[in-house]
Amino acid sequence: MCLKSLCAAAPLREFFVFLWLSGVGLHADVSMSPIFGDHMVLQQGVTLPVWGSASPGEHVSLSIGNLSEETVADAFGKWRFTLRPLPSSPDPLVMVINGNNRLELHDVIVGDVWVCAGEANMALPLSDAPIGKESDEKIADEKLRFFQYDHSLDKDGTQLGTKSDPIKGRWIVCSPESAPAFSAVGYFFARDLRTSHHLPIGMIQCTRDDSPILSWVSQRALAKPPSISSSLDRETRNPQPGSCFEQLVHPLIPYAITGIIWYQGESDEGTAALQYRRILPRMIRDWRERWGEGPFPFYCVSPAGFGDEEGLAVQSYHAQAGNPVPGRGLPWLREGIASALSLPFTGMAEASDLGVAGERIPPDKRDVGRRLALLARHRVYGEEIVDSGPLYRGMKIERGKDRDNDKVRVDFDSMGSGLVLGTPPWKSEGVTPSLVTSLKGFALAGSDHKWFPAQGQIKGNSVLLWSDAVPHPIAVRYGWRGFPKGTLYNKEGLPAAPFRTDTDQPE
Repeated sequence: MCLKSLCAAAPLREFFVFLWLSGVGLHADVSMSPIFGDHMVLQQGVTLPVWGSASPGEHVSLSIGNLSEETVADAFGKWRFTLRPLPSSPDPLVMVINGNNRLELHDVIVGDVWVCAGEANMALPLSDAPIGKESDEKIADEKLRFFQYDHSLDKDGTQLGTKSDPIKGRWIVCSPESAPAFSAVGYFFARDLRTSHHLPIGMIQCTRDDSPILSWVSQRALAKPPSISSSLDRETRNPQPGSCFEQLVHPLIPYAITGIIWYQGESDEGTAALQYRRILPRMIRDWRERWGEGPFPFYCVSPAGFGDEEGLAVQSYHAQAGNPVPGRGLPWLREGIASALSLPFTGMAEASDLGVAGERIPPDKRDVGRRLALLARHRVYGEEIVDSGPLYRGMKIERGKDRDNDKVRVDFDSMGSGLVLGTPPWKSEGVTPSLVTSLKGFALAGSDHKWFPAQGQIKGNSVLLWSDAVPHPIAVRYGWRGFPKGTLYNKEGLPAAPFRTDTDQPE
């Protein structure tokens, strides 16, 4: 090589030598996903993924209890262990991770882990729930713990984290000081599980106000055919499609869990109500696929009543007759949530009777949490209890003798100990519970598709309906209003879910 070439090559060679020498002393500290920390609850009885990052090729070891594992970080600096199942235990453990540095996670317990996800109704803290907070805020329960993300979240999503720099969070032990900040629904759900089964419970609170369901669905799921387009209103500064999934759900995966409770929908009234039935099942399937645990339990809440207390027996999807502008569409939104029940291991806690007419975020979260817990106690933990109110099964027309007073007989499932007239378990302060003497909330329609209030009687395990305004009924709706006032319950105090027998769709 000529002298000129050597001189030209020397700076480049020296540059690479500098990089190599610099890299010798550069070692990234071993780190873990934000979901791992002191006071965490690990899922019992399943293999446990534990993951983090380090320098590429770095040797990493982990120990907890009598388990110990070793691995090497890959070319991207990622490492992961899959630990053998641990039995439920209230005794605290220490998890130790060694690499170029040492991490120690203290007070780790093993029990059942649930995710409570959704928007404002799920996020409402215990301090703002009037029922139970006076006593529950004073209770310490070291075996009940919440993982909560930091609250430095901007509504337009600009201050949220990314995959490479996720927002942080921490595990918090239930105490009189910490409990008021917990999700009230999540707290009452977990409290009932703790009371009935006495095992440690960890709740991962994954909530964001003003977050339409599209923001909770991954971009991959949205792009699958048939693709779902966004109808989010830019002016309301709602988060972008997929943003809540990427910022709040993705960092949790594949942390081992028992299941998910879901209370969302306030941001999907109006134009989005009709597409909810397509999006929610897709979201559930996508989350289950990504977690890789199979069809874990996914329990939804049918939204509480909201809107005018008086009005037509059946509310149109449109705000006014002949007006193409949609109304709130809450009955259609509830129907969309119920559509997810076609998937395995799903359930629905009915809350349409727990609303306050003028409050989008009603304060009764104790009964919502209890009804969700009934689903888990029966379907996951095997208790022989009734976990649902009456669910529509079928109908048949009973012809009148003079052919002008036909009646409709409606049959139900989930009747529990029997059908009864009932009222909501709680009324807002200053409201006197009314005495229920008749069956309300039903409407009938004939071939003209015009709806009229129906009279009715409970007849054993069914309901008999009629209306002088509808001599030849062909269809039934129940609770088909934004603020339903139905009175059909089972003897266990659980309300009948709104339903319709027709297949008419809004234009």
